[in-house]
Amino acid sequence: MLLGCDQLKFKEIYVEINYEASEALYPLLEEQGIEGWHCLDKGSRMGCLFYLPANRQWEKKWETIRQKLYQLSNSGLEPGPIVFDVQEINSRSWEKIIEEAREPRQVLAGLWVVPPDFKDVERLEGLTIKLKGGMAFGTGDHPSTRLALGLVRDWMQGCSPVLDLGTGSGILALAAAGMGAQKVVGIDNDPEAVLLARENVRLNNREKEIEIVTGNLLQGVKGSFSGVIINILLPEILEVLPHLERITRPGSGLVISGLLFRQFPVFRDRVQNTPWEIIDTRVEGDWAGLFLQRKG
Repeated sequence: MLLGCDQLKFKEIYVEINYEASEALYPLLEEQGIEGWHCLDKGSRMGCLFYLPANRQWEKKWETIRQKLYQLSNSGLEPGPIVFDVQEINSRSWEKIIEEAREPRQVLAGLWVVPPDFKDVERLEGLTIKLKGGMAFGTGDHPSTRLALGLVRDWMQGCSPVLDLGTGSGILALAAAGMGAQKVVGIDNDPEAVLLARENVRLNNREKEIEIVTGNLLQGVKGSFSGVIINILLPEILEVLPHLERITRPGSGLVISGLLFRQFPVFRDRVQNTPWEIIDTRVEGDWAGLFLQRKG
């Protein structure tokens, strides 16, 4: 017996964990064939909505995701209290969600994010970036990404070469290339993120300008960069900070994001007595982004 469209069901699943562990969630979803999800910023917490067809496989996939979330602490990540909620929706609600996800999103004035097969690029004014992965972290929806994008736009136009540390989806590397960087190197320690970023580079025909590599922070990074973009968490930012002088030059620009605003005093104190001067500080919600310049 065939089901009519209105009888097809989907599971809408909500997960909430600590922000610091949220990037580990997305590879877990992709492993189960889930390419579209939506992130909700809650300060130190991150909520995530995703969808599964309500067939015989959904419970197995969901249980696999749940168990791996509980195991995150074994990898040194602290998910905190893991909140779950599962609702059933019909196909009409699902179709509406999909249609909304396929609409172009204006992340900043003059910067749009669109799905991979979006055709009507000509009607959008400014830079358009195609990203695979639905409405995921790293597609410009999170305040830390928007802050970094705005600082790159306002302070690093045409800056080259650029290092994007913790590249994730590759959106910041793609933005830098779209704003004039002739050479961008994106680094991430997550092999799944590296594969996704490489795919997004290919979708945007930026293979000549952007190289995506696997690496742990600055280990193995060589050369001298005119600009560095860092959108990671505070402990990793502080670990990297003393070593940036090795890969930059006087006058180089540095975009820092991924800081909670309450963490800003810690970062400010650590920057003192370094070659870096804070030029611009911006706040969105609970998050802070900064542009610094290396003193000559």
